[in-house]
Amino acid sequence: MSLKILVTDTRSALGRTLEHDLEREHCQLFSPALHWDDPVAVREYLAKHKPDILLNTFAWEEIPSGEQQFLIPAVAGNIARICAAMQIPLVHFSSYKVFGADNKSSHSEKDIPAPNSLAGQAFFAAEQEIEHAGGAFIILRLGWIIGSFGHNHLTRLLDAIHHQQPIALNTRLRGAPTLLSDAVRVAVAVVKQIGCGADNWGIMHYCSGDALNEAEFGEQLVQLLAQQQMLKQDANFTLVDIAPTDEPVSALLGCRRIRDCFGIQARSWRPSLLPLVKQWFHNQGAN
Repeated sequence: MSLKILVTDTRSALGRTLEHDLEREHCQLFSPALHWDDPVAVREYLAKHKPDILLNTFAWEEIPSGEQQFLIPAVAGNIARICAAMQIPLVHFSSYKVFGADNKSSHSEKDIPAPNSLAGQAFFAAEQEIEHAGGAFIILRLGWIIGSFGHNHLTRLLDAIHHQQPIALNTRLRGAPTLLSDAVRVAVAVVKQIGCGADNWGIMHYCSGDALNEAEFGEQLVQLLAQQQMLKQDANFTLVDIAPTDEPVSALLGCRRIRDCFGIQARSWRPSLLPLVKQWFHNQGAN
């Protein structure tokens, strides 16, 4: 019998990509348009359809809107309590933004979050709601996400370059760009192993194994565009060397737990950068 998998939100880039990949798997996929903060509606739907695993992608954006930030903890808590009562495993997506302005070069799952942004506070509050609810859960924190669509580090830079707009790049911000498709690969692998009886729960991290700072990423992107003759004029970048007040200095996440529990190895983003850039330009031409 195929797994019955529910994805809460397929409107975001993460949710859309996850839905697309799961459609190719041997599973029954549900993505209902519910008010996920409504206990009665969620309980009735889950009782009727009885999913084997629930994936909470609700409002997962790199920078959620003010309304999303308000709803993220409430939705996570509501879903977590109902899943715990119905014994439905929950996979919830979180972010490196739960960390703050400490000087650590990389964060492990044991580090205590201290978010220094409203988005980080919302992600962390959601995590706390899930942990308090009990039940079987995995909180998957992701690092810098890059993809050919949606709002992320790559699309913001490409948009600024393409429209000849100035953009500031911080030499102190470090991360490991993580392909949207790679993050989804990890999530699908976790789901499959849960379906086969894996009993590993708690907070886990994933990002690529190829780190650099924000300015270096911008420079490498410009070099690639120049090599491919896609650069109309010099990019209008300004380098900033000031510790940010609303962003973790390091978005690097130690990925040992997900490797030890699920055998998942980190992949580099570099071989996929050119295809992503070409797809982004193709998307612009289609709009």
